[in-house]
Amino acid sequence: MNTRATQEGIEKRYQRIKIWLQNDSFDGFTASDLFIMQFIKRGWGQDIAALSNMAEALVNIARSQPARREEIRVLMQELVLRSRHPKVAPYRKDPADVSNFNHYGYYLEHLNIVLGSYYQLFDDKYAELNHRVSRYLMQETLAQKNAHARLIPHVRMRWSADQAAILHSLWLFDQNTGSSLSDEPIARWKDYMEAHMRHSGTGLYATEVMNVKAYSKEPRGCACSYLTHYTADFAPDIALEQWQLMKQHLWARSMGLQGFREYREDYQGQWTPDSGPIIGGLGVAATGLGIKAAASVKDDEAFDALFTGMNRTMKTLEVMNHVPGVKKIASIGTDLLSSSIYLAALTRQQAARQREIDPKTSLLAA
Repeated sequence: MNTRATQEGIEKRYQRIKIWLQNDSFDGFTASDLFIMQFIKRGWGQDIAALSNMAEALVNIARSQPARREEIRVLMQELVLRSRHPKVAPYRKDPADVSNFNHYGYYLEHLNIVLGSYYQLFDDKYAELNHRVSRYLMQETLAQKNAHARLIPHVRMRWSADQAAILHSLWLFDQNTGSSLSDEPIARWKDYMEAHMRHSGTGLYATEVMNVKAYSKEPRGCACSYLTHYTADFAPDIALEQWQLMKQHLWARSMGLQGFREYREDYQGQWTPDSGPIIGGLGVAATGLGIKAAASVKDDEAFDALFTGMNRTMKTLEVMNHVPGVKKIASIGTDLLSSSIYLAALTRQQAARQREIDPKTSLLAA
């Protein structure tokens, strides 16, 4: 891996996110922050996902750069506030003031990761809300025969990848508090996935459990990458198996780049807001999330291959982002969501490699 290029990529994106978090005029995300908001006013949940990825990245930086710990504490506190902001929370008010979480599992999974990340780094300042959300997500999971909590009210669709993120947030809560809220939900989810969600042709997990979409029983690249990353800590055996199957069935080369297909080669699927554009068969989200998954499962060879292509693509998009007429399209690779995902990937890889060099490096170092 090009260490200098990695560090440059980390510093550039860290400074962008730092400046954004230090801007005290926040009143929700804008179209300048998120590509999707040029088309969908509410951002389709990409706001809370961006904040969740920022939280993961800041945890990684605290691990590898202890000198920034106090700076990161201030940024994390602001990140928590923005995650609870009425323009981000689906309740139109702080979730701490909500008595009924009302099946907003997608928002709550990422909020819980933000809260757990702060707790993991610093203290129990937000522990009460973290505990409430964790108990709710546990109960929602166990209330379903398929062990998949509802993600949005009045929407039947439930993605296995999002349930993996929910379980990761519960596992993180348990790690922070010494509790065991995640044990039964994880066991139930594993059993259901093994019994009902294997794609017969590949062994990859299918995307959606309620079978409400044409692609529900297909393994999609963005979902597989997402699931692999979030299972890496609480179910590393699943993460490694799914990762190897992804490389076997979805890895592709196109236009000099290596990455992941959004769909299997013999399946005709269309791009969606989840996948982002599909170019030459390669999915933007599948590949972008794939580099994060590669870091999570410690596949250095795949990480380096993906990093080389992503770095080249990012530089091109950064140039295009200043060109009138194409700026809107180019921002898909430079907005806060993509920047946060990329920063989370680069910093996780950096932190992992630093721990190999210096095993005494600790997340909780003073």
